[in-house]
Amino acid sequence: MMATARDERTKPLAAALAVALLLGLCRGDVVQFIFGDSLSDVGNNQYLTKSLARAATPWYGIDFGTGMPNGRFCNGRTVADIVGDKMGLPRPPAFLDPSLDADTIFRSGVNYASGGGGILNETSSLFIQRFSLYKQIELFQGTQAFMRQKLGKAAADKFFGHAYYVVAMGANDFINNYLLPVYSDSWTYNGDTFVRHMVSTLETQLRLLHALGARRLTFFGLGPMGCIPLQRYLTSSGGCQESTNKLARSFNDQAGAMVARLSSALPNATFRFGEAYDYFQDIIDRPYMYGFNNSRAPCCTLGRIRPTLTCTPLSTLCKDRSKYVFWDEYHPTDKANELIALETLRKLNITVTGVSNGPTAPPPS
Repeated sequence: MMATARDERTKPLAAALAVALLLGLCRGDVVQFIFGDSLSDVGNNQYLTKSLARAATPWYGIDFGTGMPNGRFCNGRTVADIVGDKMGLPRPPAFLDPSLDADTIFRSGVNYASGGGGILNETSSLFIQRFSLYKQIELFQGTQAFMRQKLGKAAADKFFGHAYYVVAMGANDFINNYLLPVYSDSWTYNGDTFVRHMVSTLETQLRLLHALGARRLTFFGLGPMGCIPLQRYLTSSGGCQESTNKLARSFNDQAGAMVARLSSALPNATFRFGEAYDYFQDIIDRPYMYGFNNSRAPCCTLGRIRPTLTCTPLSTLCKDRSKYVFWDEYHPTDKANELIALETLRKLNITVTGVSNGPTAPPPS
């Protein structure tokens, strides 16, 4: 059967990518695929126009590239940006970026992270549109099918097998699910049973990623989420919500043990658990020791009107963003993210080979 004209046009691209793939893998060049929530989102929710979780307004991105909103829920870089930079890996673009094509995927990987996303499908349903982890894995399967069509199965499978995988999820399952009485999980489970439910679901998802070819995977644990400005604001004293932090520590303990078991049990798997909980807690407790002067309030606020949840065009900014631990009610600043990223790499015993692009540098083209 004769090939169609379209088939003939795609053959040179497929051949070029296949050759480049073989040469790249020989040099050790690899990409990363990122699954996560707003702490890792680089623009997917920008294209989910009905989502209530979008970093689409000033002053998001003020210290990144042109200073315009780019989908990151931060003034600058995410932890995933910085970890990848330090490891010498390209920054993967958002899955929904209209410019994403086979060549871009081959050179940079893909970021599926979505603001509001959770391990559990029902998490953050009040935000209307967001990608849960299961949905992100489904999108990754579509990416695999697309690249197999372009490269051929053998070359594509080799490409995916050599990639790095990052999964950073879980905070929304507490903040925008279990801790809100409008969700059935809040009365179906207690703290212990909910954490076990989350970890069991996550184990199934990580096993699925392994079945899809993920061999080098890092799961990022939770920080002291009871100390984010929103949680502090909900207390009468303005202090951290210790009950919320206890849930985060319990999740980290159980998820870390589960990831270690999978790494030992799954064939050719190197699964690791990355976290900086105690370090981040120390930054919050002793901000002056790390160059900050405020670890309680967000840098971007609407005066005394709190919580505004997101940074808005009407918000005012702190005088020096490098002195604040938190950017908005939920998310750390670029500087805090850099410290967290470096500590995570240190605890993972990963040698830093890349050079950080810094908060004002545009993403790699």
